Amino acid sequence: MRASELLGRPVRDAAGRSVGAVREIRAEAVPRGDGLPDLVVRGLIVSRTRVRLFGYQRHDQRGPAPLVALIRWLHRHTRYVEWADVDLSGPVVRLRRPFAELTPITGG
Repeated sequence: MRASELLGRPVRDAAGRSVGAVREIRAEAVPRGDGLPDLVVRGLIVSRTRVRLFGYQRHDQRGPAPLVALIRWLHRHTRYVEWADVDLSGPVVRLRRPFAELTPITGG
């Protein structure tokens, strides 16, 4: 599957509740035996909003306080989903865990 086929797909949690769409794919470069890296998908960022995070999900990110607060508020329902919790067997991405168990991206 290509990233372009996954980005923007609707997402439902284990209870069937709509939790947004796939907004980002988180991957890690893992070295192979020949010295070249493989990209290994570790998880997804799922959100109801299309507004980008611009790095403001990190607590060490500095910026105008009103802007930081706005971005974090807009992403209060944005979640990180571990790849093991993703089911891609249908047109809608299904999660194996309920929304309440997913890791929030922002500090609230």
